[in-house]
Amino acid sequence: MMLSTRRSGHFLGVAALLFFYCSFAHAQGACPAGLPVSGNNCYFIAANGTDSNNGTSEAAPWSHAPGMPNCIGKCAAVTPSAGKGFIFRGGDTWHFGNSGASPYTGGTWAINNFSGSSGNPIYFGVDQSWFAGSSWARPILTWDNPVCNANTVGGNCNSATGQFYVTSCAFPSSNMVQFAAWTDFDNFEETGICEGANGTPTYNRYGWGHNLTFSNLYIHGWTHVQWNCVNDTGTCTNTSVFLGGSGSSTTPGETIVNTVVDGSDSDPAGAELGKSDFTTVTYNVFRYVSQMVAKNVHLFHDNLVEHWYCPGDQQDHPNLFEELSEYTASTTAAVYDNVWRHITSDTNSCPVQSIVGLWPAPQGGNTEYIFNNLTYDEFNAEVLNLGQNSGSMGALAIFNNTWENSSNGLIYTCQTVSATVTVANSHDITNNVGGDFGCSGWQPTKVTNLLQSHSTANKQGYTSSETYAYSPADGSGGTVGAGTNETKNFCAALSAAAGSDSTLNDAASACTNDTRYACTYNTSNNTVDCPARTVVARPGSGAWDIGAYEFDPQDPPPAPPTGLTAVVQ
Repeated sequence: MMLSTRRSGHFLGVAALLFFYCSFAHAQGACPAGLPVSGNNCYFIAANGTDSNNGTSEAAPWSHAPGMPNCIGKCAAVTPSAGKGFIFRGGDTWHFGNSGASPYTGGTWAINNFSGSSGNPIYFGVDQSWFAGSSWARPILTWDNPVCNANTVGGNCNSATGQFYVTSCAFPSSNMVQFAAWTDFDNFEETGICEGANGTPTYNRYGWGHNLTFSNLYIHGWTHVQWNCVNDTGTCTNTSVFLGGSGSSTTPGETIVNTVVDGSDSDPAGAELGKSDFTTVTYNVFRYVSQMVAKNVHLFHDNLVEHWYCPGDQQDHPNLFEELSEYTASTTAAVYDNVWRHITSDTNSCPVQSIVGLWPAPQGGNTEYIFNNLTYDEFNAEVLNLGQNSGSMGALAIFNNTWENSSNGLIYTCQTVSATVTVANSHDITNNVGGDFGCSGWQPTKVTNLLQSHSTANKQGYTSSETYAYSPADGSGGTVGAGTNETKNFCAALSAAAGSDSTLNDAASACTNDTRYACTYNTSNNTVDCPARTVVARPGSGAWDIGAYEFDPQDPPPAPPTGLTAVVQ
């Protein structure tokens, strides 16, 4: 019995040691503070790492992440799951196309093989205190194709029929990253995609999932081969640059926040922003790109959308913000504090009125509130399209916006409608001889709107050259004190909706102020600064101003100097 007892204790001790060793070998590292994952649930990836490391600290990182085809060894033994974090070193570059570069991913990063859960996403992102070089920079994901634009013509880069295109893609191109559900993707730079003759590769594709968060991304640097079409003849495709695909028409899709998509270094006409859910889109900059078709819209606010291009094939509308009412859940939508500007004014390639502008389409039984928005320097585009797009349509409350049409077209065009539409306190600037509304057979309810020609607006101080375009220069402008107070109407309704949906709290608050004027673009580090403007509160009682702005008599512009003298030389 004594011997048996000693042997039993010995075996128990060995088992405990083996358990300790195995646990240590598969343990995760401590997550950096301030991330959506915490505890000992993180792994680390860097260009100087190796997949034979444990990957559990910044001192012993892998060189790949799970889901990359070239992830091997201890990297391949880990399956991302709910609450896990994968931290990339800032300033490093991962190569998707050039197999001679290191680290080489081996091709598409298939995150779609993994899913988090509600309240416990998988996090792929960064620790901004961990970086290569002398200062923080985003980790870079590249397909390794060089861009082709006006400054790089020559060699493989050509120009014809309004396109800048390459003779062939330098490296095979496919989707860069593919996603499943409940994933946070944060602080990456994505570049180098090339659209082949038959492909439409996407930087981020998520036809497999939903409830995704894309944050602090910088997406740029795409190119394409020559299209086999010119001026609506032939067959062409466009790259879905940012997002492609959708998780489900009945499930919320993605959140996009503090992200820059900037095609100023590319051929802007060769790209689409995306045809996707765009469920919650806030504090972003989208520029030098085309085509945004959204469904499942819930929140769209504080976005700067500028330098919009026609697609190079001209066969598809370069939709500015076209909604498809496919979100079957009961929800209130809010579109506010956005700026759309320089819409096809950089190019003459768009046929007249070829652009679908803002085409809201809330799901039947729901209401969408559109307020404090501004459009200007918009050419060959309808500003708003009212009416049924697809399926049954809910109610629209469009109020306190400033809309300018530089090509002197209509502000509002109308489709067949089966919904309640109210347009209130709208400042419409156009020289269109037919006015601002182009509705026949039915009319929306109109409340204290102001139509001005460009000449009249300019004489009253409303110009595009102001720091905040088309804002009242003083208290004598036609918008000042001329509107209807919507505190107890639309704002009260938004506040009531926020009582059961806290994501609408900001919209309810913004309703009682004037526009924040979206965000500004910091080109030095390709980030977004918000808000662009300090708001003025709208009065709780008494008349509101018409348009996106509320003039503040307590803060007038500085008076011109007086008592000056001049000496003639």
